[in-house]
Amino acid sequence: MSQLLRLSTTRHVVNRTIRQRCRAYATHQQQPSQPQRAAPRSSLISQKTAKEWKELSTPQKVVAASKATVNVGVILAGVALTGGLLFLVGRELFGSDSTTAIFSDAVDRINAHPEVSELLGKPIKAHGEPSRKRNRRVQHQIVEDGQGNPHLFMRFYLEGQDNRGTALLEMIKDDSGTWQYKRLLVDVPGQGYPSRRYFIEGQQQ
Repeated sequence: MSQLLRLSTTRHVVNRTIRQRCRAYATHQQQPSQPQRAAPRSSLISQKTAKEWKELSTPQKVVAASKATVNVGVILAGVALTGGLLFLVGRELFGSDSTTAIFSDAVDRINAHPEVSELLGKPIKAHGEPSRKRNRRVQHQIVEDGQGNPHLFMRFYLEGQDNRGTALLEMIKDDSGTWQYKRLLVDVPGQGYPSRRYFIEGQQQ
């Protein structure tokens, strides 16, 4: 009787082992195989380009190299032109002899004048010709006298809390090429009285 029980138990274990192995084999067969990864696109392009370059003849290589040189030259010329324009714009806006810098310095001198600042009322704002446009540009003119010396003339308008005025500027360029004040004056209307003229720089001639 005991032998029969042992034999039955052994068969049961063997059958269970066989079933487990069959299931494992079937599961392994059902798993899809992973596709092979394609080569990177950049690598394919590099290989294709290298292959095409090798297939070119010597004259074709010369033509291709010439085209590349021309393209580089055009790019460098564009960079140089852009740099030159930026330099000119920067010198015009921020240079000490630029009209923008001269205008700012003249406005500072007017604000520092005690009589004008008291009569107009601070803060004093300056702008170009009256216009409906928001950007009222300050007009200026450069002329030469009989001796060939350049003179800079500028007119702009002042607005304070209490009054308004007109500023007239004349500068002359010295031997070193620097603009020097010759006259800077402010005319303030009298509102029924004679207008007043204040000389910020220079004297009445």
